Amino acid sequence: MKVNLWKFFEAYEGKPHQLAAVHLLQDTLPPEFLEKFSDWVTCFEVDGEVEPIPEYTHKGYYVRDPNDI
Repeated sequence: MKVNLWKFFEAYEGKPHQLAAVHLLQDTLPPEFLEKFSDWVTCFEVDGEVEPIPEYTHKGYYVRDPNDI
């Protein structure tokens, strides 16, 4: 029997048992699913970065605010 991940996203409140379950899921995913530019991450972040990418400037690195786009 398959589960619907959408229901888990809706019910997520950051409780300790939920965090533990997310870590268990992450540990079982193929490494390519955890890449910053994997298809699902790109799709999920289409309206703003979850983890902004540091950008290089002549003064060093800074994190771009996704709201500046």
